[in-house]
Amino acid sequence: MKAFISNKGFLFTAGLAFVFLLWLAISLSQGPANLIFPSPASTIGKLGELLGGSYVPRSLSMSILRTLEGFGISFAAALVLGSISGQIKPLQTFLKPLFIVLKSAPTAAFVFLFLVLVGSARAPIFVVILLAFPILYESVVAGFNALPTELLWASRIDSASKWRALTRIKIPLAGPYIILGLVSSFALSFKTEIMAEIVTGSTGMGLGSAIRYYRNESPTDLTPIFAIALLAILVIIAFDGLYFLAKRALGVKD
Repeated sequence: MKAFISNKGFLFTAGLAFVFLLWLAISLSQGPANLIFPSPASTIGKLGELLGGSYVPRSLSMSILRTLEGFGISFAAALVLGSISGQIKPLQTFLKPLFIVLKSAPTAAFVFLFLVLVGSARAPIFVVILLAFPILYESVVAGFNALPTELLWASRIDSASKWRALTRIKIPLAGPYIILGLVSSFALSFKTEIMAEIVTGSTGMGLGSAIRYYRNESPTDLTPIFAIALLAILVIIAFDGLYFLAKRALGVKD
């Protein structure tokens, strides 16, 4: 019995049930016909209704595509700079204050800067870059810092070229850190993309734009907004599942 209760699958399911019961309790406390804090049943029903149309699925696709664009740029830049910095310790130390600033700066403040510089359609992409780049850079650098010294010396003894040592030895060995950084930060980037769409007031397709649309259409009925938020949560949970699978595949323990 004790082993069953301590099982992670059981605890996760129990935690999920607790979240829904808490959600239901808060909703019922506001009244049976409450639209400001809709119940799980009405939210799920509305989500099914929205997914039956074309607007929300297309908005979801556009938010994911924008996230992928910003994330791809961040990863390419982080892989290049991180590979260089990971091999040159003085450069790594020199760049550390810059990345502390990038990680500490309020993301919302930069939304307005990008809004002026690139417009509402492109601003969310740059916000994703601002968020993901420091995380991915640090994942690459951490991977290089964890490389066994013996293997690096062996590559020098074998007279391997710097390019071959980088592409055949260093990056593959740093791969687990890089992959975990990729998977763990994508969900956060997706959430930030939606937030940026809301703040910038983008009128194009996107979940953030959809939230603004339904909020303006019916200010007293938040059921569509809760439904879109639930959709975003499900997508993020899916990416968290990929993170868990990646950790298991790479042999990383919690």
